[in-house]
Amino acid sequence: MLFEITALYAAIIAIVMAVLSTIVAVLRGRHEVALGEGKSGELALPIRRFGNLTEYAPIVILLLLLMENAGVSAGALHAYGSVFVVLRIIHPLILFDTMGAPIWKKAGRFVSGAGTALLMLIGAGVLLVG
Repeated sequence: MLFEITALYAAIIAIVMAVLSTIVAVLRGRHEVALGEGKSGELALPIRRFGNLTEYAPIVILLLLLMENAGVSAGALHAYGSVFVVLRIIHPLILFDTMGAPIWKKAGRFVSGAGTALLMLIGAGVLLVG
């Protein structure tokens, strides 16, 4: 199979996206909200959890695909994909909507956000230096 490493991580991320989007859909039904957050405020955080993943996943998966196409080693590709999956699973679990969140959530949010940014820089660097 062509691009089997990228396919693996794209599939895992698709499963995470399906879970997060299902949570949003269930809450939309419960609160009878077709669009937006509604008045209860319960939708804001789940929407951001899903939205955050959908904002970062395409570029990281594309970078993974391009690195696989460029012949980057399987071990490096699996490390890259695995770290992304772990960071993107951690992120919705620790995402908070108040600055009074516990320090461990703040630290986790920093690690998941900075880690994802670092992955994008690494992927870009690998492709540019190639």
